[in-house]
Amino acid sequence: MKCLIEMEFPDSKKADAAVKALSHEGNANGRSKVKIDKNENAIVIEIIADDVVAMRATANTYLRSLQIFENIEINTGL
Repeated sequence: MKCLIEMEFPDSKKADAAVKALSHEGNANGRSKVKIDKNENAIVIEIIADDVVAMRATANTYLRSLQIFENIEINTGL
């Protein structure tokens, strides 16, 4: 299974910060692999998983982190 998540940021610097923060998430289990790429001011997270449960767990982890980035940006004006 494969899932792509793409999120745009206001500028390249913020996208770089997100990539750096997300790179520390790691893979908690051996049932999924994650690749993070940056394209100008957007990041793309590619998740490859062995099964639906692993896909959902991994996607939820990264989506929660992206939600935190979005909330910080909205609440602080960064």
